[in-house]
This record gives sequence, structure tokens and C-alpha cells, in this order.
Amino acid sequence: MSNTIHTWSPPAGIAMNPTFTVQIKPSNGSEWTDIFVYNVILGHQDGTKFDSSMVIFDFAGTIDIKVTYHGGTMNCYDIRPSSYDIDAAQMGNTLTFSTTQDEDSPRKIVIRINDSWNTEDLHILTNPLETDVPSESAPNVHLIHPGDAIPLQLPEGKDTYYFKPGLHTLPKGSWVEVDLGGVYAIDRIDLGQTVLKIQGLGMDPISYPNKYLVETKVEANDPYTLVYDGTGNTLEGYITNSFSPREARYVRLMLLGSNVDSGWVFSNSIGEFNVYEAGGTTNLSLNRAIAGAMPSYVHAVDGNEHTRYGTSSNYGNWHSGESFFISQHHTTVYMAPGAVCYGSISSDEVDHVTIRGRGILDGSQLQHINPTPGEGRTGAIWLSGGSDNRVEGITIIDPTMWAVVMNFATRPVVQNIHIIAYEVNADGIHFSGSNDGLITGVFIRTPDDDIVMYHYGPTSNNTVKNSVLWGDDAHTILIGLGSVPDAHISDLTFQNIDVLNQQGVYILDKFTGVLKLWANGGNDIRNILFKDIRIDAFRDPYKAAVFQFRTDERFPGDQDGGIIQNITLDKVTYQGSGEQRALLKGVNQDSYVKDIYFKNYQRQDMLVTDISSGHMDVQEHVSNVRFGADEDELRISIR
Repeated sequence: MSNTIHTWSPPAGIAMNPTFTVQIKPSNGSEWTDIFVYNVILGHQDGTKFDSSMVIFDFAGTIDIKVTYHGGTMNCYDIRPSSYDIDAAQMGNTLTFSTTQDEDSPRKIVIRINDSWNTEDLHILTNPLETDVPSESAPNVHLIHPGDAIPLQLPEGKDTYYFKPGLHTLPKGSWVEVDLGGVYAIDRIDLGQTVLKIQGLGMDPISYPNKYLVETKVEANDPYTLVYDGTGNTLEGYITNSFSPREARYVRLMLLGSNVDSGWVFSNSIGEFNVYEAGGTTNLSLNRAIAGAMPSYVHAVDGNEHTRYGTSSNYGNWHSGESFFISQHHTTVYMAPGAVCYGSISSDEVDHVTIRGRGILDGSQLQHINPTPGEGRTGAIWLSGGSDNRVEGITIIDPTMWAVVMNFATRPVVQNIHIIAYEVNADGIHFSGSNDGLITGVFIRTPDDDIVMYHYGPTSNNTVKNSVLWGDDAHTILIGLGSVPDAHISDLTFQNIDVLNQQGVYILDKFTGVLKLWANGGNDIRNILFKDIRIDAFRDPYKAAVFQFRTDERFPGDQDGGIIQNITLDKVTYQGSGEQRALLKGVNQDSYVKDIYFKNYQRQDMLVTDISSGHMDVQEHVSNVRFGADEDELRISIR
């Protein structure tokens, strides 16, 4: 394979970090190329924040990288993952080294200078060369230059949003559109507001006043104009709004969140939307819905005010206020190299949605103030429900909540993306209630959980592999938690993963662990494989643990868990020492841990052969724990 590099420049005004200078070249080349060093923000759950450095580019073959540090004298350095075995040459404050791209497991490198874990860190995040790039002139492509209006729905014959290099601000709001069938003078609307309930969080049903806009137009190709501003609405339940008569054939309701200062501030839930002719009583919108960004949007105008909207069949739509909604099946959002899109992208029960490219999705313009609870903020990409949806190749910075959520999905795929976050609750990737999914080639650094699959619904046959994870707080891989009945989790594979750091949070001996299985709500976790997991030495070992498999309550008063059974750790290695004891903990004869297999598990380059050498705490209701160098040698340690 030839040694090939693809680089690009960010738009003017994007913050750079002066701590490092980075240059690259093909290993058989002679000319160095300067790479833009982005400023990114890291953080911890205690609210501390740090400026740090990132470069992103594509390459194939083998390249040379030259990094010069400008923050003072370089006394020492550390290059992670250690499994890359990178041998750098140091000359003063400059490091030079080579690396070879792996198409299956793209190179994600972090250089730490002078034992820094934050500000003097350089994240070198690469991908293979991009293929199958949409043609700007293809008839199915809707080209968007910086400053162009971004349609909520693609024009007929188009299936691809193509964001050109430059700055873009995504639209906000969920919506429903009706065609009245003719031009009428209208002067009144009804909005049936309903109760919001979000499955999985254990929240009580909540009634909020909705923020909304009503817009109209006469011709299909006209732009919408505002006819009523309901963003100041403080009423709950069924409301009526009157306005000066306006001629219209098309009417659009925009939902922009809830009119509250705390709670689920970006959520909406409606049951019915009626439109009336001036001076009349006939509902012109009845059964007239033609488009919408909510599941089964036709029911929003079906005459049944008890139909609940803004929530899918499985999930409360938390982010309808700040998200750009994809409403059409088979839609692609392409972010070109050098494109920066501010905002958030969501869909509800839409199939074949693809978000890809080499651009950046930036959440810095979303609300960062914690609205209590923190889950009320907006994530970066939420493709809830649906099948065969993909997120590929892009970089996500500053998500204010869970970054990529593909819950209740069939065959979701997340490939070769990068996530860097600093807010509490800014988890990496969620696959809760999803099946037959794949996460591969990703880099995640967050101050919360990196990979999550909660007990929100039956979850099975998901694979996470070929990735590099860094948890500044909380868990690296968290499986379990949640009280939804019959939300069992099974048949998961985690393979070829490097963990650069992890540390616990809140209650340090409870909310910690690189590999965390936590059965709750009477649910089971079964048939889990951790294979080729390489864990570098922890920053603060006393805050971290290699694994915890437990079935106890999360907080006092919570329901205890179910069963954890048939868990294999194959070639899991930990390079450090002084960490918390790994934990195996059951609760009673109905909520236990059983059939745990350690094959070629190494700690400090020594084969773990028993509980003692594994630095483990094994409590009651744990049975059939085995250790060995290969499958035939596995022997029972605890019966």
C-alpha cells in the first residue's frame, strides 16, 4: 500500500492550541506538512476544565510524525496506547516517530508531556482514507454552503445533505406539517399538550408548558413565515391561540422544548394540533399531516387528543428543543473535511440514516447550564429506534450530554468517530435496548461513561472492537443499570480495545471499573466476552478498578439486580499496580454471579492464576470462577 496522507484546514475562527506544532509526511517522502492543532476542552465531574490539543487527518501506509512541544522544557513523555509500541526519537522539545495505519483499527494516539493528563496532552486522531465520497454535483445531493438555509426536509429527489467546508449552524426543533388542501384564511389553532414520560430513567410523568411556533405559507415552494409565537407559553394542557387572519395552505408547528428553567427543558409532548378557518369551527388540519419529525406524525392531527406526541413508543424525546431532526428514511448527512456544524442531530424511529464524513459536530453553542437533572441537556447525535442507521468518520467535540445514542435500534453502526467531551453526563456511545449493533474504530475521551448499554430493553448481539477509550471519570464500559422489566442483556463482544485511563467518581469503590457489569431491576446479564483488552497504568490507581461484576443496588432503596452469568475475560491485561481490588459480588440466591472465566488474564505482566494474584475481592453468592492459560487448563477456583 502506498504511503498517502489527506489533510484539510478548519474554517477561519476555529480555536487553535499553541502548545504543540505537528508535522507529518509519508515515510518515503521528504516534505513535511503542517497540521492544524485544534483547541479542545477536557474536564472532570467536579467542574474543572482544561484546554488541550487535537489533530485529525487521514492516511494510508506508513507516515512520520514530528511533534514539537512549546510549553516549556520537555522533561519526559508518554505515548499511549502502549500496545502501539511507538519508539520516538527525542531531540530537545521535538519527538519524531513513525506509525502504520491499520484499516480495521485506525491509529488513535495520545502523547502526554511531563506527566500531564490534560493540558499538555496531544490527541492524534486518524482514520483511513475516505472512500465513497458523495459527488457535489450528483442529482441526489443537496449542497449546503456556509450561510445557506438548511431545509428541515430534503427537496424531492434528494437524499443527502452535503455540508461544504466552513461553519454551519444546524436548525433546531421537532415539527409537524399539514396541507390544508386549499388556501384558507385561518385565525386560530388548538394545541393539546400531553404528559411526558421517559422510559428507562424511572421518572414520574411530567406535564410541561411547551415552547412552539406556528408558521404558514401559501405555495409549496414558499418559505414559511411566523403566524404565532408560542415560545412564551406558560399554560399546560389544552390551549387555544388566536391571531389576525392569515391566508395559508401549509401550516407547520415547530416544537422548541419546554418553558421551564430546570428539568427536561428541551422535551416536548403533544397530543393534537388543530387549525381553524377564520370565524369558523371546522378543524382544517384533521388527517392532513404530510410530514413530520415525530413518529407516526399523522396522529398529531387525527382528531384523538389522547395520542401522545413528542415521545416515541419506547422513549421520551428529550432533545426536541435543540436538535436538528432527520425525518426521512434513507437520508445521509455528509460533513466534508473542514466543515464544522454547530448543534445536534436526532431522529425518531427513522431507518437508514447515515451521518458521516470528516467534519466536526460541535456542541459548544448548545445549553451547558445543568438544568437539573443533567440528562435534560442535549446530546450530539440521537438516532432513537429505527434500523440500519450509521455514524461514521466524524469528530464530535463538546457534547453537553450523551454524545451518540442509538437506543432501541436494530443493526446500528458507529465506526471511526472521535468524541472529546468535558461535561458531566457527556457519555460516549449508548446502545441500550439495541440489537445486532457494531461499534468499531472509535476514540472516546469523556468525564463520564464511554460505552453504555443500560437495562432499558432487551439488548443482544452487539460488538465493540478495534477502539481506544479514555474515561476521565466513571466507567469505561458500563453494562446494566435500570429497572425496566425483562430488559435482559446478552451475547456481547468487546475485543481489541485499548484503555488509556479510567477513574471512579462519586462513591469511588462503587462507581468505578474499566469493565463494569451491574445487573439491576431483576434483569440478567449473560454471555459476555472481553477479549484482547489492554489497560494502561491508571493515573490514580486508588480511584480505578479493572472490573466490577455486581448485582447489588445502585443507590439505597433501588431494586437489586438479577443474574450475571457466563462471562469470559480472554487476554485482558493491566499494566499498572495499586488499583482497587476487582470485584465479584452477588446479593442472594436469586441474584448471583456465576461462571466467570479468566483465560490468559495478566496483571503486571504476570499470569493471574487465582483470586490473590488477580487482586480481587470475591463476596457472597459468587460461584464457578475459573483461571487458566488456555481453555483446556481452566480450573475451578471457587465453587
